Amino acid sequence: MIIGAGQDTAHRAPNIPETGFSEITNERILYDGDGFWYCEIMITGTCSFSCSYCNRLKSEIKINQIYGFIEKYKISLRHIQITGGEPMEFIGIEKVCNTIKSNGVKIGLSTNGSADYDRYVGLGVDMFSISLDDYDVNILEKRGYKNACGVISNIQKLSQHSYVNVGLVIDSINVKRVNEIIEFILRLGVSDIKLSVNTHDNVMPTFGKNDYSKYPILNYRIRRFKEKKFMRGLNKEDTFKCALALSDISIVGENHYPCLVYAREGGIAIGSLDGDIKTDRKLWYKNHSPIIDSICRKYCMDFKCEFNREKDRTSCAKSPAQNTVEICHTAPNSASPKAVQESLELGL
Repeated sequence: MIIGAGQDTAHRAPNIPETGFSEITNERILYDGDGFWYCEIMITGTCSFSCSYCNRLKSEIKINQIYGFIEKYKISLRHIQITGGEPMEFIGIEKVCNTIKSNGVKIGLSTNGSADYDRYVGLGVDMFSISLDDYDVNILEKRGYKNACGVISNIQKLSQHSYVNVGLVIDSINVKRVNEIIEFILRLGVSDIKLSVNTHDNVMPTFGKNDYSKYPILNYRIRRFKEKKFMRGLNKEDTFKCALALSDISIVGENHYPCLVYAREGGIAIGSLDGDIKTDRKLWYKNHSPIIDSICRKYCMDFKCEFNREKDRTSCAKSPAQNTVEICHTAPNSASPKAVQESLELGL
């Protein structure tokens, strides 16, 4: 089935589950424009930490390329997330943040939290994402943290006036203490906690009966863990296309990728920032099958799968029109449904 942009959506209103991730919304599911809704920029590969689980890329972006992208897509952009490496190591990070803000785009910063507190405040960003994998300073420093006490202090102080989402990576070191770590982090006054699992350990944590409904991302992940669902990987009910790549973009160096996970796991870039970005991404969407792609099949994140499934259901409920693009996700020409099913069952 095929549908076109700007059609009547009354046939099937989107109803995506509450994930807590600000870029995954019902409003966005209805967006079929030619711009981008959400952008991640890996601004540098440099970081002062040496976390063992980090899949850091050696990459630098030219500042003029950032400005050129913002200028071209500022009308549609809702959110830009600056990440790394450690963004505070990037010379000119203050100027980049000011430029993004001056164009009316929401900005988030993914940081290790070790920079000077006043520098963070001076950036004027809308939200912070800071990693904290333990409450024990000695363990944190053994993990590769620097100035762990300063990181904890910054989280607490920033939480008093900003949205702070703490990333907690669960592995064999902290899995038995994860409930205590969560409670410690919440006492710092954070807005939410993003649980994830070290890809090398792939442990399945257990949780008590605490009510975390005030923290939508934490609540979403804990519910999935209790259902014995991993946060990474496609399932049999997932779609054959990644519609998210049409309104999402992840920039690494001079290239753009479907997502940062794809880049970190060694995936091939969709194209160059100097090329026709939207055309390249539409072609990638048309010709690419996440279920056939081993990186997507193994590492696609749960909330991204939620978006693609709901986008698929909503799109398939629309009526055909002129100037259509293929959205309803049937099996790709490169593989039969039986072959796709077998690849899922065998984990190939």
